Amino acid sequence: MEVKLVVTLVAWMMFCISSRGNAECSLSDLEVTQTTVPGQTGRYLVTVENKCICTQTDVKLACPGFDSSIPVDPAGVITPDGGDSDLCTLNDGGPVTNDVKVKFYYAWSTQFSFAPVSSNISCSVA
Repeated sequence: MEVKLVVTLVAWMMFCISSRGNAECSLSDLEVTQTTVPGQTGRYLVTVENKCICTQTDVKLACPGFDSSIPVDPAGVITPDGGDSDLCTLNDGGPVTNDVKVKFYYAWSTQFSFAPVSSNISCSVA
């Protein structure tokens, strides 16, 4: 009886782990933090972290009027979508995983807001 209970419990846990899909991950799992760089007025560090196990790609951030008085470092990690768009693409549309924080520096007289607007969420079941 005890072995049957353990097997049932393990099977249930494996099902729960393997069935974690898009419904459990959302745009709100992208956490954007921004800090000033100590000793450098008007220079900011932005960190985007995916708090979900699922990978998010084609991440779009709201960035109305985004500009930088220095080249964004690293180059290309955030790119305005062009035209009159108020959106920026993060990481050239590539994956944002939960094990790597995407970071970039910019400089401007005030901070810009970088709120997540959209992404594609993909989970693979091993």
